[in-house]
Amino acid sequence: MARQKEAQAIEAGRRLGQNVVEAREKRDLTQTATAERAGLHRTEVSLVERGERVPRLDTIVKLAGALQMEPCALLVGMAWTLDPPKEGSK
Repeated sequence: MARQKEAQAIEAGRRLGQNVVEAREKRDLTQTATAERAGLHRTEVSLVERGERVPRLDTIVKLAGALQMEPCALLVGMAWTLDPPKEGSK
């Protein structure tokens, strides 16, 4: 179960990164320009885009603002699978 949760978290980070890249390229922005508009370091944008860092909520909001979109648009395509209930639990 722990491996499944870890895999889901990694996949969510990758998907977020893909969504940031797609939005940034659609707006013809560089990582540097996106970072400046968001008040972040370019390295942070790069790490998020590669799925190597899962950002805090405030960073997602900053990125969305820099990309002129709603924060929820950066979460498109993500899902979380619930663990089946344990035997004997309510």
